[in-house]
Amino acid sequence: MSSSTRKSSRKSQEEKPRPEKRDIKNSDRWIFLMKNEIITCNEEGLKPTLCKLRHPRLKTGVMYLLSADCTSVYELTAFKEKFRSWFIGNSVLSNGQMYITTPLDPLFLILPYIINSGETNRFMTLEQIVLDEEFPDSHKLVTCCNPEQLQLVSDCKEIDDDLKVFKFNKEKTLSWLKKKTEAVAEALEMKKIPVSSGSSHSSIFIPSGNAEICKDSYMIFAHGILSEYLSLDLEAELKTFIGLNTTNETPSPTSVTDEPPNKKQKLTTVVAPLEDYTQGKDLKKDKSKTSKVSAAQKRLDKVDKTGMKSMLSFFSPKSTK
Repeated sequence: MSSSTRKSSRKSQEEKPRPEKRDIKNSDRWIFLMKNEIITCNEEGLKPTLCKLRHPRLKTGVMYLLSADCTSVYELTAFKEKFRSWFIGNSVLSNGQMYITTPLDPLFLILPYIINSGETNRFMTLEQIVLDEEFPDSHKLVTCCNPEQLQLVSDCKEIDDDLKVFKFNKEKTLSWLKKKTEAVAEALEMKKIPVSSGSSHSSIFIPSGNAEICKDSYMIFAHGILSEYLSLDLEAELKTFIGLNTTNETPSPTSVTDEPPNKKQKLTTVVAPLEDYTQGKDLKKDKSKTSKVSAAQKRLDKVDKTGMKSMLSFFSPKSTK
């Protein structure tokens, strides 16, 4: 092969495209599972935003997702497994975590502010009510609730066409929460979600005579779900308002009935049978009974053994002369 041919073949090898290296990135990228309506907006340039808002029960900052048009709030649930990564184009996201978005009624986030404003016993605008210096993004909740929603938990006065003021109303709030609880209980019952002890289907679907007990179990479970977004005081008031029987609550999965049985206690006294069934029987005779003889053993017994030596005779010591 000539030198020119070698150079051309070497050059062709160098010109072959090499696979691109994937860049590993760990920051400024997250994976969300959401509906298209969250990111769609009539106005250009608007995108969904992550905001730290005050949790209605924990009173601490929690990240929520606001839609592009700032009319819907979504709760974030992180799903994370070990040894998981994402391949995005030519890059690798080593953090395999995924966030699942769930729609949340924004009235749950605004309700604590309305309750606090009720202490002044004055009508206030929603902008004055939802004011939190610790979490400045809270003002974005104003566009998430319309006046009709706010009147579910408050009294409303219309000053003019563009100005409405609100004041907390406890009776309206408890009635609204009761309807929410009934709706959740109905959804649980329709989807046959186990809510009783140990999540046993046989203990949930009780005969028609005890149908009322089954309904109470769903109401108690639904009340527990809504309580995750309510203060402790409001949770107790809602339970009383609904009329839940706390003494007959569905036991938790960690109840005594589901625990493993305790170790057997040692008996302090000797326990004897009421009757002795061994009387009148000869135990020695029972033990001396021969076992069943196999067919091969029977055929061996019929063989003429005259002149035959046993196997042990070959291993016995020879007699001295």
